[in-house]
This record gives sequence, structure tokens and C-alpha cells, in this order.
Amino acid sequence: MRVAILGSSGYLGRNYSRAKPPAEVVLVPVDRAKIDYTDKIIFKRFLKQEKIDKIINCAGFTGKPNVDACEQFRDLCYQLNVQLPVMLASVCSDEKKMFFQIGSGCIYQGVPDNNYPDQGFKETDAPNFCFHHPPCSFYSGTKAEMEEKIKDIPGTSIWRLRMPFAGTWDDRNLLVKLVGYEKILEAVNSITHLGEFINNTLKLLASEAPDGVYNCTNSGVVSNTEIVDMLCKRNIRLKKASYFQTEKEASLAMRSPRSACVLDSSKIMKMGFGFRNVFEALEDSLRELAT
Repeated sequence: MRVAILGSSGYLGRNYSRAKPPAEVVLVPVDRAKIDYTDKIIFKRFLKQEKIDKIINCAGFTGKPNVDACEQFRDLCYQLNVQLPVMLASVCSDEKKMFFQIGSGCIYQGVPDNNYPDQGFKETDAPNFCFHHPPCSFYSGTKAEMEEKIKDIPGTSIWRLRMPFAGTWDDRNLLVKLVGYEKILEAVNSITHLGEFINNTLKLLASEAPDGVYNCTNSGVVSNTEIVDMLCKRNIRLKKASYFQTEKEASLAMRSPRSACVLDSSKIMKMGFGFRNVFEALEDSLRELAT
């Protein structure tokens, strides 16, 4: 089984390309600089020439250094986060190829019911942090619209991750971000260990699991304060953290509002693709960062 990794030069794409897949899976990294998969004709030719069976799309626009950049480059953000996945999913469906799109939990805010703060949004819950339910960041709006447009295309699945973290010094790593931020926005979130996400989704792909949307987060929830305290205890973050005191103060420092939410990942876990408790996974990642 030959699996193309679109966007192989990006954060997720690099990690997929370095992963050890199940024995029956051969990963084929695809860099847009070498193969312009945004061109429909070139993409279809690539699928046939390379005998690709399944496609994971890691390409998209997240903005650097953060999602605030999406507010400045809205056209590019919409093109890569909505129009590109729609084209890719449609072509893959026509060619009878399985298509897996990287999604995000950032399409939600908070929890479904404030009386149950540990119970998160399920895959079937409608987004509440999107263009239809403002205010939202432009990035979140595009991710929600992408899901709406492709989720019912035959052969398509969406894997939602949330604020990925790992034990490596990469500026896309949540832990590294929290080391460097001068001021921190306090929030409670579901988050995703990157290595577990990569390994579990590759197993999911190889298992012939049904098409659909899958929340892919570690069990449990964690606050930014708890993560920062763990970073300080291990002397990874050396400066004491300061926090935004009000929403107004935070809004003045950020171009776009931020999502803070809890996801329910019981669907994928019941299928046997388990993620560890978030604090266990964090401890392992922090040990790796500290060495």
C-alpha cells in the first residue's frame, strides 16, 4: 500500500515522513516544490505514475509565527485550507483513492455543557467557533468550512488534532511555544501528543477503518498554567510566567481570538487506537526536552 504524504516539508509532513509505518504501508513524501499537487492535472498524473493508493494531506496554511498571520493573508489561507482540500478530496474520490485530511479541534470553543467541564465535543457536534458562529479566528473559520465541504465526499476522512506537543525543540511544538511566550493566555484544552497522533493515524489508515471524522487527542484536559508549572519545575522555562489578566488585554495583543476547547476522543479509543493520559504523555515529552 503506497501512501502519499502531501506537504512533506511542513511540521506534520516531516514527522509523518520520518515515522515507521505498519509493515504493509510505504510512505511517499511529496514536496510541493517538486510536485505541484495544487494543480489538478499534475496531481492526477502523480497518483497514476506513482501508483498511490491513499493520500494524507498535511498541506495547509497555519501562519507564522501563529494564526494571527492568517488574518493578514486571508486569500492564501482560504486557498490552502479550503479550496485545496476540496479539490484533493474530489479527485481522490473520482480516482477511488482514500483521502485523509488533517483537521483541527480549533473549530470549537469551550465545552458542550458548562455543567460537565470534562466532557468534550464529539465528532457529530456542530462547530461553534467558525464563520457561522463568530467571533472566531480566520484560521478556525477555514478549518470548519473545509470540514463542511469535504466530510461527505466518499472515501474521505478527517483526523482532528489539537495543539500538538512533543519532546523536540521545534517552534511548532506547543511546549516550545510556552517556553518562549512572554505572556500567556490561561485556558483549558485537549491537546495531542504528536508521536501518538502519527502512529495511531497510520494504524487507522492501514486498518481499513470506516470513512469519517476522528477526534485525535490524549485523554484528559490540561491548563496552560499546569503545563507552564511543569516546564518550570524541570528548568526548561527559566522565567516565571505572566498571564493576561482580562480578555480585553489579550485581544489587544492578538489579532484574532483563540480557541480553547475540550474534545471527546472516545470514538477512536473504542476502536483500539488509544492515546495515553495527557499528563503521562507530557511528562515523557518534558523528559526528552530536558535532556
